[in-house]
Amino acid sequence: MAVSEHTWSSLPPMEAPRVYMSLTCFNNVLYVVGGCDELGQPVNLLEALDLTTKTWTKLKSMPSKRAAPSVASCDGKIVAIGGVGPSQAPVDNVELYNIAENKWKKMSALSEPLMGMASFSKDNKIHIFGGMGVDTNPRDHFKCFAISASGEKWQAFTPMPSARYAAQAFHKNNKAYVLGGRQGKFPVTHFEVYDFDSRSWTKYPDILSQRVFLCYAITDKQVMTLGGLKPTAQQGFCDTCEMYPLDQQERGEWQTNKKMSLPNKRGDFSCTTMDNQVLVVGGLGNGGKPISSVELFDPESKKWKRLADMPKERSTAGSILYQGKFFIIGGVTVDGPSAECVVFGCT
Repeated sequence: MAVSEHTWSSLPPMEAPRVYMSLTCFNNVLYVVGGCDELGQPVNLLEALDLTTKTWTKLKSMPSKRAAPSVASCDGKIVAIGGVGPSQAPVDNVELYNIAENKWKKMSALSEPLMGMASFSKDNKIHIFGGMGVDTNPRDHFKCFAISASGEKWQAFTPMPSARYAAQAFHKNNKAYVLGGRQGKFPVTHFEVYDFDSRSWTKYPDILSQRVFLCYAITDKQVMTLGGLKPTAQQGFCDTCEMYPLDQQERGEWQTNKKMSLPNKRGDFSCTTMDNQVLVVGGLGNGGKPISSVELFDPESKKWKRLADMPKERSTAGSILYQGKFFIIGGVTVDGPSAECVVFGCT
């Protein structure tokens, strides 16, 4: 079934509203880790949604309360790294959850407290990039945490050429593509690529425009930047769409034009790639309220298509693509923080 024919379905809600939580899936179960409650305080909750029975289970809570940790699951375990603690500062906690035993274990801490790391999973390892330290300065870290039957361990790589936090990292073609981010309050446009074969970094052409609260997407052929807030709040959210051809490596050029612009200006939204098309969902509009609109971009034709709206407006939601379905969890609606869950996919 074509992505444009997919529909929205509602799922049972979480136990309580949450924002800034982290999601991971393992063996057809969706896990929601940490986050902030309705008062903006970090929590240590761990909940699991069985995607077969559509039922939630409250599991053993993390030893530490935190929002937005870097999270990954593999080999029957979930690891949560860093994030924002109760004092609203970065934390150095690394904790490992055993799914079969419903138990958490504290691991050796990070070399320093970090929040806002970019991350992805590769070969039973979670790779983390950058982050912000307690002094609010960006970092250039690049390391991975390996999970295996024989134990867990850290491995350090050559640091990123550019220190930053709140960047986006993708793994494709045995390369790490790291885009954007921030240094302090200022957005950066760096685009750097690490080749796992040559073990070296290459600088690609910078992203064309500075933005925060944007989304990034990757297809088989392109990497894209979408929407976001311009450098000053007075300029508002934008409809910018920029695209870079991966096959040209560092010799390519970013492409953008009005035809490619998002139909609706937005930031702080959810985004994923389905069938090499880019789906954007919800977020905040320039009216200052969450929106529900959903749009699909075809990079080959450079055309957008309006799809069915989400059941309810929301921004700042958790999202994850799993087995061809896009799950949107929690976030903020016009009524405030939400526990609601919806999924976009074929029925």
